[in-house]
Amino acid sequence: MTASSSDWHDELVLMAELSSVNNQIARFVLRLLDADAGRKEQVSVVDEGRLGVRLVDLGHALQDRAAARATRMAEKRIAREVPGSILRLEPGRGKASPRPVAGHE
Repeated sequence: MTASSSDWHDELVLMAELSSVNNQIARFVLRLLDADAGRKEQVSVVDEGRLGVRLVDLGHALQDRAAARATRMAEKRIAREVPGSILRLEPGRGKASPRPVAGHE
């Protein structure tokens, strides 16, 4: 099975987003440390919330990627782990609950 160009594009976009958010997390942590030491102001609530939303969105995208890879591996009969469902955070509840992913109902 060969990946289509749109699949490759989606992969590249996801990897770029993960790289970008990794940089954003590092800046966030450094800012918290500077604020704790009294060298800078705290991170704004809005910026903190936006980072949280971005992390959740990328977490969902990564879970979807893992489920799709597991499905492809199962179709080739080489899967070692195929999740029956992926745990997702329920919006506004902050706790994990099973949420079916396409192809894993």
